[in-house]
Amino acid sequence: MARPKGTTRAKKPILKADYEKLMLRISESLDVRSSTKVKLKRAFTLLYLTGCRISEISKLHANDIKEMIEANEYSLTNQTKMKKPRLITFDTQHLQKEILISMLPEDDVYLFARNNSNEPMTASALTTLANQSIHKILGTFYSTHSFRAGYITIAHQSQLSLEHIREDMGHKNIATTARYATVTTAEISHGKTKREW
Repeated sequence: MARPKGTTRAKKPILKADYEKLMLRISESLDVRSSTKVKLKRAFTLLYLTGCRISEISKLHANDIKEMIEANEYSLTNQTKMKKPRLITFDTQHLQKEILISMLPEDDVYLFARNNSNEPMTASALTTLANQSIHKILGTFYSTHSFRAGYITIAHQSQLSLEHIREDMGHKNIATTARYATVTTAEISHGKTKREW
């Protein structure tokens, strides 16, 4: 079902500088509990590295991260919005692997467990938690879905074809992928400086 007209807001992609700002501000925050910081850092990192939706990471377990590290890839099931399973692959330079190792829990637990339990948070609860921090740090033009837009934007700027990106993201229609491959505000501003007014 489409959103009613007038309810959609412009959104910006979360790019590297935005991700680093989020991670730094969460680390430095004095009003966020340490267990919440860990959840937020894990969520932001996974969203940034994979372009996943929150619903695709909310039930991930420590064993899933171990599988990503060992195999350099991970298959998401189609239990969320996807119609078919999606394979996430990681770089062969092992840079992503090092990041995954740093966020691996010591215990056999869900990455986003509810407080005082080993049951995973709901996707909506994790979305709310993450969006509160994103809005506070980056502003209301950003949300958890901005990581997906950023992932696609970076891939597009790296000269990957839309078909390649579509397959990577698990989109059925290439038009969906094209909508995400946004031109950044910096690129728009740079283009305006070249115009004769």
